[in-house]
This record gives sequence, structure tokens and C-alpha cells, in this order.
Amino acid sequence: MAFVAVAKKDEIPEGTTIAVEAGGRKLLVANVGGGLHAMDATCSHMGGDLTKGKLEGSVVTCPRHGAQYDVTTGRVVKNVGFAVKALTAGRSAGDLNSYEVVVEGGDVKVRI
Repeated sequence: MAFVAVAKKDEIPEGTTIAVEAGGRKLLVANVGGGLHAMDATCSHMGGDLTKGKLEGSVVTCPRHGAQYDVTTGRVVKNVGFAVKALTAGRSAGDLNSYEVVVEGGDVKVRI
């Protein structure tokens, strides 16, 4: 596994997320309290783009069906509701991969 440069630190203000590609994967990079975190950018429930979701603290909400993930770990913190599961053949959201992030100079690098 190697670190891949994905952005400049000043491109990710505190409380925001950006979409990046690294190692053939679409990732979300978030700045939470000045710390940078990376995880998969596609919701495991029905493929929503988490980079278009709302970030509140360390939790991003999928814009499609409302599943919520902790951007610091990739873990589901709130699954989709019962009605949404019923309408989507019983599918639930599952945890996503998270990735180590380092800043070297002004470069944000993710271990892939």
C-alpha cells in the first residue's frame, strides 16, 4: 500500500468534504475539526454519492435515502428507515472502508 496525493490541504476547509479518485476508487475526504479523514464515497445501501451529502460534525448523510456514516471510521451511525428498506428489497447500509490520511507540505495523501 502506498500513499497517493489527492488534493491540497487548503482545498478542504474545516467542515467540508471533497470527492477524489485514488487507486481507481472514488473517495470522500473530509475535514473534521482540522483533521482529515478519507472513506469510500459511495453509499453501501443503494449507491448514493456521499460527497453530495450533508456533513454535520463527523457524520455525512447520504442524499438518496438518509443513511449516515462517521467519516472518521466509515461506520454506519444511522441506517435507512424501515420504509426505505421495504421499498429497496430489504437492503441495509453497511460499513464502508476508511483510509489513512497524511499531510506532507500542503499535499493531502491517502494510503491505498
